[in-house]
Amino acid sequence: MKNSIEFDVEVLANKTVEKLGVAAGQVIWIWANVYSLDLIEALAFRIRARGAFWTLRLTSEPLLHRIGLEVPEPYLSLIPEHEVRWLDDMDAIIEVRDHPPTIPDVPLPRRRAMGAEWLALIETAARKGVRRLMVFNPTAALASAYQLPLEELRRRFWQAVNTDCALLDRQQENIQERLQRTRNVRITSPAGTDLRLRVDQRPVLVDTDSIPYGEVYVAPLEESAEGLVVINKAFFRGRMVEYFRLIFSAGRVVDASAPDPGDTRAWQEVMAASNGDKDVIAELGIGVNPGVVEPVGNISLDEKIGGSVHIAVGMNDRFGGKNKSNLHQDFVILKPTVWFDEKIVLENGAFKV
Repeated sequence: MKNSIEFDVEVLANKTVEKLGVAAGQVIWIWANVYSLDLIEALAFRIRARGAFWTLRLTSEPLLHRIGLEVPEPYLSLIPEHEVRWLDDMDAIIEVRDHPPTIPDVPLPRRRAMGAEWLALIETAARKGVRRLMVFNPTAALASAYQLPLEELRRRFWQAVNTDCALLDRQQENIQERLQRTRNVRITSPAGTDLRLRVDQRPVLVDTDSIPYGEVYVAPLEESAEGLVVINKAFFRGRMVEYFRLIFSAGRVVDASAPDPGDTRAWQEVMAASNGDKDVIAELGIGVNPGVVEPVGNISLDEKIGGSVHIAVGMNDRFGGKNKSNLHQDFVILKPTVWFDEKIVLENGAFKV
């Protein structure tokens, strides 16, 4: 029998099906890349073993690359209406995160157009009440993208999955209850962050639909963000950007810069390819998973870092806010000190509650 701390795709599949509570007669839609064929097989078997059924939305990086470069631009943003209709028959979606979100050489505007079908499907699923569970799968493709040995990425992932779930649930609920009673939040960090937000009257949510899990999040009042955010390691457009700075005024980013001018230009390209409320505060999140201790570049893991805070700009209308955009960009703040009203709840990354 394998050691309990060793990555095992069969155990991951079992945890996934158990978390969904798959029951006889249900239909589960698996979205994945060819990198996850072993996980797909393990999931499909367990779904059928419970008397349920599975179907598959499969892609590959070479296919996405070819589509991004060669398909006529007017076709890239077409919505797959047949798949939208299929959602009437689906009980849940398992979305496997197994490859980098960027596609090399594909211009960002074309990449954003390609994302229209995914946005249409997840928005329709949310409207119809189809549960979507996001599962991180530490593949060789992700390890290469984050410049980590595969075994190291798997070790970090499994450490996050195998944390004390009862303790994690209590910590999520504790922070949720306290934040729900809070009006004003202040965040500082050793890197120079000093940001103030208002969260009153907004629903505070906990992470129930991801593996690994462990965050509490809220959509702040969109006009409330004031101050400076300094990100030790930001990740966008497939690159790691050190000491990225965002200045907020009346909830909107009024200046964004990095020490490397090329990194600043990369962010400007993200903004140019995005629409709607792309530069407005969208989220305040607090990571509570003690099994995640340092960023790797994948937000599915990084935003769960125990004792971290993340903020986002862009879309938040799916979880209690007003912003509509094709962008939702997260930034993780390490070792923060956080006040809920006048009470410190995090001090230099350590929980005080």
